[in-house]
Amino acid sequence: MASAGAGMECCELVGLMGDVAYQRCRLLLQELRKLHPIFVSPLEGMMEVEYLEYLQNQQEKIPKSKRAELQRTTRPIILLLDSSNDMLDGEDELLDFAMERTQLSRNELLAAAAFGDVPVVVEGSDSARKDYGEKLALAEETLETKAEEAAQQTLTRYREVSGHLYAFLVFEVDGVALPRVELELFHGVCPKTCKNFLALCEHKVPDLNYETQQLGYQGNPVHRVVRGGWIQTGDVAGNGRGDGPCRSLYGLEFPDESFAVSHNAAGILSMANTGPHTNGSQFFITLAPQPWLDRRKVAFGRVVSGWRTVMTIGGLETRQERPCVPCTIVDSGRLQ
Repeated sequence: MASAGAGMECCELVGLMGDVAYQRCRLLLQELRKLHPIFVSPLEGMMEVEYLEYLQNQQEKIPKSKRAELQRTTRPIILLLDSSNDMLDGEDELLDFAMERTQLSRNELLAAAAFGDVPVVVEGSDSARKDYGEKLALAEETLETKAEEAAQQTLTRYREVSGHLYAFLVFEVDGVALPRVELELFHGVCPKTCKNFLALCEHKVPDLNYETQQLGYQGNPVHRVVRGGWIQTGDVAGNGRGDGPCRSLYGLEFPDESFAVSHNAAGILSMANTGPHTNGSQFFITLAPQPWLDRRKVAFGRVVSGWRTVMTIGGLETRQERPCVPCTIVDSGRLQ
């Protein structure tokens, strides 16, 4: 981090790059830098797994109860990096902070973030007063639209720069759809494994028993939940209980492709198997680091959004590691 000038306040914005609330705070801080001597660390945003890891590492700055709340809501926070080590919790507290230091109104600050400058009233100018009033009236709507566009553009740029492929899964628990889980696939390391997974997400794997039918993850139950270990699903050719015949884009099982990706974190996407070179359609997502699985299972991706959904499934009541309530993949596909 670059050094700030003497007497300059320093702050750090922490949040999800694809979150509209984060982008609103980012736009506000960009304008605040022009109006008040404040140093802001790079405004880049994080993916969800990075945000949650960051919170876990801020035990000295963020109280345990607040960290737990933020892990549930994933809303943006602003850390004041001075002797006080205070924290601004979201946009409302950021606006209060900015109003105190700039003597501008809430609407004037919103207008500055929305239009790139603070609206000014010129004495004796009816047109200037009209323009000032119009900007204040349109500030909220314009800022929201600007933040929505920024969130989408940032996510798109992140995916393009990463060079990876992306997929999504939508789970339903006891008839209730949960927020979408988004997955980053390391196809540069495991191209065949990722291609197989995407084909199953898109329901495009030929059924060996019925030539006119296709196999895929939609409608497939989560058949195993290992408490503190992983959630497992993807038995597409059987009854969904995990003991069906092995199927893949390549017909039956296919070989272990690479062990380059470690199971050293929560949210790792990996192939389930029954021994070396028996990969098919079943996969699991780790609920905590499982390094003992390295060189036994082929990890090929990670969860980048929807972690709370994975944790919800991981916390379901089970009997012999099977969920006691229906838990099913109701939609899946490729993210463009």
